[in-house]
Amino acid sequence: MKKEEKTKRTRQRILEAALAEFGTKNYEKASVNAICAESQISKGLLYHNFKSKDELYLECVRVSCEKLMEHLQAHAGPTAGGPAGLRELLEARQDFFAQNPHYGHIFFTSLLQPPDHLLGQIQQVRGRFDDYLAQRYRALLGQIQLRRGVTMEQALDYMMDFQQMFNGYFRQRSQEDGGDLNALIQDHEAKLFHLLDRMLYGIARQGPETD
Repeated sequence: MKKEEKTKRTRQRILEAALAEFGTKNYEKASVNAICAESQISKGLLYHNFKSKDELYLECVRVSCEKLMEHLQAHAGPTAGGPAGLRELLEARQDFFAQNPHYGHIFFTSLLQPPDHLLGQIQQVRGRFDDYLAQRYRALLGQIQLRRGVTMEQALDYMMDFQQMFNGYFRQRSQEDGGDLNALIQDHEAKLFHLLDRMLYGIARQGPETD
């Protein structure tokens, strides 16, 4: 076996063990020793491939975001308008989390329980996924009639800002409650569609309606 292939396989073994470790624990509780034991690789060899626990964690975050994006791309049909299009996007996202709990756990811990010293780097790692999400939102906005005076860019900025505030609220709850992350994730996903739907279409009637 060539050296390059052996190195690639070793790195993949480490990464798979790290995905399992970070996929069940938050950053603080995850252990490099456990990753070494799971991958049956020495700590020296692990640090030869990944400089630190931080680098390994960030790679797990990157992989989780990439896998989610690939899933959403694979399940993106012709863009539906209105609430149907939004529901289609969020249901595909929830399907991914149900099928891939380790990726889902890493995705949400990086979002709701990120280590403070890695906040900037996590934002960079998640950047490609955030750009893809903005593209999907832009496609959804293209299917609805915007209010007079509201440009596409303004509407898109509003949607992205709204989601950041929504995530910030749940991040604050996670810090204050110190509760069950899985319960927090379920609440996050259950409320996301309804809040985005209300943001896009409002809560007040504009003109006569029939029930």
